[in-house]
Amino acid sequence: MDRGELVPDSVTNEMVRDRLGNSDVSNGFLLDGFPRNTNQAQVLDQILADKKMPLDAVLELKIDNAEIIKRLSGRRTCKGCGGPSHVEFEKPKVAGVCDKCQGELYQREDDKEEVIARRLQIYAEQTEPIITFYNTKGLLKNISALGDVNSITEKAIASLK
Repeated sequence: MDRGELVPDSVTNEMVRDRLGNSDVSNGFLLDGFPRNTNQAQVLDQILADKKMPLDAVLELKIDNAEIIKRLSGRRTCKGCGGPSHVEFEKPKVAGVCDKCQGELYQREDDKEEVIARRLQIYAEQTEPIITFYNTKGLLKNISALGDVNSITEKAIASLK
């Protein structure tokens, strides 16, 4: 992950299979970041078929790479409490210091620009094909991911009605 690479399919597929086996998903569930490639999408289809659970929709949050890099590379994490911060969107009162515990804020390896650029390259190679996979099935909903969290959430919820 620190190099911007993905967790192997065998690991994520089994994690999802196990999680979807829990009783609390019987009224619905939301998967974030899975599936990431067509192999995972096909495995998900099989898991859901085995459990007789329909897949109602797939949301694609649309945003350009420059904005992705800006958002992710600005993230900071507290060494003390693990709390999040952002150099632009959630500025701490004192630069480099956590508002909650006064711990040191740092940039995780996977939030560095070169790692994000690598993740975006992997996305283009491995994940973009599932857009066609789900669009062909009539499940794809495109949502603009510009704006604040609340407005994006509202757009996502509205697309599911």
